[in-house]
Amino acid sequence: MTTTADFYDGRGPHAVWLGSLQGDADPATVRTVACGRLLLDATDPLTYADAVTDLLDVWADEDHRHGYHPHNGWPWLWPDSRDTDWVFTFAHGRVWITTGRAWPRVHQRVSQQDQQRPEPQ
Repeated sequence: MTTTADFYDGRGPHAVWLGSLQGDADPATVRTVACGRLLLDATDPLTYADAVTDLLDVWADEDHRHGYHPHNGWPWLWPDSRDTDWVFTFAHGRVWITTGRAWPRVHQRVSQQDQQRPEPQ
């Protein structure tokens, strides 16, 4: 079954969207990829964010479908994470996993680094 996942640094209105996955994006499948295990076990935001970026890069290589980076824009037809199957967030020294239905309405914020990144050519 195809599922979707969104990744954030922080929770609530100040959360920064780090990217999304499409495919078998449930927590158990994320854990089968080395960088997925790293992000799920992260205890600091830098390790988490780096592992998310790596996971977005290797998701297709692992035959799980597509990874979407923030510099490519919001990938879903819906406006926020409330219709996403899984939402992974890093806050208070740990990773939190919820379903999209539990996610509050927040505007997607992209990190400063992704806002300054030039368009791919």
